[in-house]
Order: sequence, then structure tokens, then C-alpha cells
Amino acid sequence: MTQARKALNVLESTSAFVKAGLLEKPPVWMKVVASNPPQKDFTKFALRTKQQTTSEKPTHKLYRTRTDPHAAKTKFFKPQKLRFLEDDLRKLFFQQHPWELARPKNIIENTGDDEAFLDWDTIKQVLKPLDGESVVQRTLHLVKNKDNKLSMIEAYDQARLEFYRARIEQEIEQQVTLEESSMYGAVFTKSSTDLGFEAEAPKIAKWKEEALEQTSLFQTRSTAHIHEWASDAAEDTAEAVEDVAEAK
Repeated sequence: MTQARKALNVLESTSAFVKAGLLEKPPVWMKVVASNPPQKDFTKFALRTKQQTTSEKPTHKLYRTRTDPHAAKTKFFKPQKLRFLEDDLRKLFFQQHPWELARPKNIIENTGDDEAFLDWDTIKQVLKPLDGESVVQRTLHLVKNKDNKLSMIEAYDQARLEFYRARIEQEIEQQVTLEESSMYGAVFTKSSTDLGFEAEAPKIAKWKEEALEQTSLFQTRSTAHIHEWASDAAEDTAEAVEDVAEAK
């Protein structure tokens, strides 16, 4: 099978040798083979390995899953790994900004095509909060735009700079709004997280009290068993001593 496949490529190999100067002149059969090339079979065949039986290769295990463990490790039928440019940009951004992963993110979509309503001429979007995905999509938009003529690194740096400016503006607006509301007498109640902690605290305290009681009871039972075993051992020792004394 291998020799037959090599013979199919003899024309291409010889042509490459002639172009590279490894052969001074083409062989006499080259024109004949070029005018009547051999038929090629592009069908992919599964890799055939030697089947081993249990008697040929003894094992000391309790059971065998296959005759040869290396026979199933072929990558012939393994699908190729899908790789997208967006994933590389996301990985780079979140490695440089790990705390952005701590921000809450809404993953619910109404129709599934919310991206169709976004215009990445600017990093600020009305229908989407500012996050790392904004940097990724803005970078791709700058690269695809022929008027900018930016490389991937330059587009990423520009999108990152726009992200920093937008984030600073957002934090300043929130701080100013908080100060204005406090100045006009606004009273801020506890957040939903604080309310959840307060509701959870009594349950945790009760669980801790029950756990301490169960632990104390378990220790008491263990101590009682140890004392009982020690007293039984002492009685057995005393009886053995008495038996020895009587025998004497």
C-alpha cells in the first residue's frame, strides 16, 4: 500500500528534483508519464494496526478494555481544533485585566441577534454595557476598516485606550451622581447582597450550633467507648492474674 502511494507521486517528485537542480536533465520517461499520469485515489483509509490477542500479550490487570491501548490513540479521525481571532483577543484582554471578570454580565438575549443592532464606530453602545467584549469588537472593527490601515496591535491599543477613557467617564458620572443625590437628601438602603447576607446569617449560626452539639455528642460517645474498653481490659487482666495465682 505504501509503495503504491509513493509511485503515484513519482512525477511530482522528479519535477521538483529537476527544478531544484538535483537532476541535470529530465529522465527519458518523464514526458511519457506526464502525458499519461497515473490515476490517484483520494479516498482516506483508516489506519490498520496489528491486532493483538490476549494470549500474545499477557496482562496482570483485573480486566482489559482493548487488546492494544496504543491502537485507539490515532489522530486520524480527530476533528481539528477551532480557533478564532476573537478568542485570542479575549484571552489577552482578560489576562491584562483580570478584575473585569468580576463585573456582572447579562448573557440573556431576546432574539439572539442583538449584535446586529450594535455599531462599533464607537466603543460606547446604548444596548450593551461597557466590558471586555467591547474592546474585542472595537478592535476587529478598526482592523476591518480600510481607511484606518491599522495593524492588529495598533487597533487593540487604540480600542483599549478608548475603553479606559469610557470607563473613567463612567466612574466619574457615578461618583458625581452619588454625591448629588446625597446632597439633596437621598437615603441609600442596603443592597440586595447585604440583605441576602443578613438573611443567611441566622441560618448559618443555627447550623453552627447544631454542628457543635453533634460534635460534642460524638466525642462523648467515643470517650465512653474508650473507658468501657479500658475497664473490660483491666477486668480481663485481673482475672488472668487470679487464674495464674490459683494455678500456683
